[in-house]
Amino acid sequence: MGFFNDIFGSNNPISRAEDNYEKRQQIADWNYRAREYVSDGQRIYEEAYGDLVYECSKVGDKVRNFVNYKQQVLREINDTLKSINQSSIDVNISSIDFASLDRCAVTQSEQLTCVDKALDTWVVPEISDWFRDVSYEDYYGAKSNMNKAKAFKEQMKTKREMLRNAKYALRSIPDFLSDEKNQIEQLMDKFRKAAKGVTSSEKERVESLCTIAKLIADSLTTQLLDNNYQITQQYQEIHNRISYTNSSLADSAWLIE
Repeated sequence: MGFFNDIFGSNNPISRAEDNYEKRQQIADWNYRAREYVSDGQRIYEEAYGDLVYECSKVGDKVRNFVNYKQQVLREINDTLKSINQSSIDVNISSIDFASLDRCAVTQSEQLTCVDKALDTWVVPEISDWFRDVSYEDYYGAKSNMNKAKAFKEQMKTKREMLRNAKYALRSIPDFLSDEKNQIEQLMDKFRKAAKGVTSSEKERVESLCTIAKLIADSLTTQLLDNNYQITQQYQEIHNRISYTNSSLADSAWLIE
């Protein structure tokens, strides 16, 4: 019995050599597949990230131009209100904090860099957290490594969808800004008309001037985008207030010539 075990059993040097050879082949295959998974995962992420970076470069310019436009608008508002406050003994615009308006109009608004800051939150995954080279003698390590690399690729597919969603969200921002700019331009037409010959007896005019000033100031000091390039709820509320104010002032008696 011992003779046959020596020839065909696990103690046979030939059998052990064949077993070791098969294991080395299997390890080599797992390592190869692991590297392929990692390479695919990196490519998937980098392509999607590159698309987002390109979109950010286009939209970021539009956001900065829009913020600069609102700062110019606020400077005009501030100068007009100061002039009214100083030249007219009938009108005292006491509810306006001119120093605060000055700061909003000239300081480096955080909105100017909001697109770039959101992009900075997208961290390229560290491969070392997922994948490591293993010895050709490490049978179980190689198998585990291959499974982790496969999981890495699947994770990058998930991140690709997140990056794509962020890119699509970015593409909707220019239309949002364009709509708001149109609303502000209409609002400024009303502001300029209200500012002409305003007197203390025209309480509605004075309140309208102050409301418009505060709206534009609030729009410059409220976070515009979240890290997924969605308009924040707080800013959406201001956007809605601008639209509502525009509509509510449309039928004001002092606007009808």
